[in-house]
Amino acid sequence: MWLRKAKADTGLSTLLESAGFDPSDVRRYMELSTCSGTEAARVRILRGQRGRLMDELHRRQQVLDKVDYLIWQTENGKQQKGR
Repeated sequence: MWLRKAKADTGLSTLLESAGFDPSDVRRYMELSTCSGTEAARVRILRGQRGRLMDELHRRQQVLDKVDYLIWQTENGKQQKGR
């Protein structure tokens, strides 16, 4: 049982790190996960990181859209010099 929990904790911390949590946030979340009655606090932490990930995704999407437009301009001979 202990080994199974240790593996689950390792998987959870790996997931949090891959989601962009810094080590102190991972530690804080893991500490909260051992306490009952902390669901709201854990959801708040997760939603905060989700918001940051979505902001980054939107910024990246805007850059991707610009690159796609540049590709389209280049392929169609419409690239304006000096821009």
